[in-house]
Amino acid sequence: MGGVFCMELPKNITQIGEADKHCRVYVEDYVVSYIKQMNGMAQNKDIAIALYGRRTTENGVAYLFAYGSAKLNFLQKPIRHLSQAQEQEIEKLRKKYFPEMAFLGYQILNGEMVEGFRICEQEICRYVAGYAQFYEKNDSMLAYMLENRGEEAEPEKVDQEKYEVVKKRQEERRQRQENVHAEYAGRMERRDNIIPMPTVGLRRMKMAATGVFVLLCVMALALMRQENTGESLGETARQAMSSLMEQKLPDAVEEQNQVSTLVAEDKLEDALRQENNAMAENTTAKEENAASETVVTEAAVEDTTEVTEEPQPEVTPTPEPTPEVTVESETPQTQAAVAQPTAYTIKKGDTLIGISLRNYGSNTKVSEICALNGITDPDDIKIGQEILLP
Repeated sequence: MGGVFCMELPKNITQIGEADKHCRVYVEDYVVSYIKQMNGMAQNKDIAIALYGRRTTENGVAYLFAYGSAKLNFLQKPIRHLSQAQEQEIEKLRKKYFPEMAFLGYQILNGEMVEGFRICEQEICRYVAGYAQFYEKNDSMLAYMLENRGEEAEPEKVDQEKYEVVKKRQEERRQRQENVHAEYAGRMERRDNIIPMPTVGLRRMKMAATGVFVLLCVMALALMRQENTGESLGETARQAMSSLMEQKLPDAVEEQNQVSTLVAEDKLEDALRQENNAMAENTTAKEENAASETVVTEAAVEDTTEVTEEPQPEVTPTPEPTPEVTVESETPQTQAAVAQPTAYTIKKGDTLIGISLRNYGSNTKVSEICALNGITDPDDIKIGQEILLP
């Protein structure tokens, strides 16, 4: 028994089921015989048995060697975590019959052939399929079987038919796994034959995206290097705008002043025009009154002339020539008196149009007044200036 734990695996073994890749279980022949005996008694009621032995690990694989087994009373069904009572029972049996060994796991027997065990490690029990039966001297298990022979039935051999059923079941399982692997391999092969072109396109897209990313990084670095130049250009632009505004500011002020002057001149001109219109109305009224008086005076003069002219034809022998001589001699004198210019002094508010309206009843004499006085601009007259009226 000691040679086994130098990792010298047993040579004469019988493999039951498929061995687990991460946990290899080896069960000594006496233990297998005891399990078969208990399995024969479990036709009507399940029986739990515990496994005791040695445990070692090599290259990430756990190796369990079972040299002892005992019946458990407090375990009735498969569980992942053992209770305190179950652990106490397991430990009591170990100390009594297998003190040099450790608890490895358990199994629930139901009359069918055992294909694996529930291995307990770090307080968790999991099912490990498959185990190897080996042959070695095992006094501990033999002593336990002899001591408990009266309580337990004689070992019952499992017939060959049950082994054949188990082997057939294992072969079917292995065949199903092989079929699954073959189908998966076929799918992968078909996938490799269909996807090459999209894969190449995707690779090209990734390369293009990588190139764009690198280009953006280069542009960002270039902009960072030109940061100082950009700041100086911005400052120069601001200075140019400031100088331009300073140059345009006087022009704007001058233009504003010109506009203000024009507005003031327009307002002054409107005021003068309104004043002139008011004065013209007053002058027109005065001229109308003067004109009416002049008409009355002229009518009186004409009446006097007619009265004076009537006796003259009676004195002269020939009445017709006498009136002609008298009229011809007096008309030039009257015309000469009317045609003689009259002096006039310009007063405040006078205009040539107003003077013409007052003296002649219309503005047709303005040009004659200008010509008589040598005035080129009718509006260019001054207060106190003396002019001649025709």
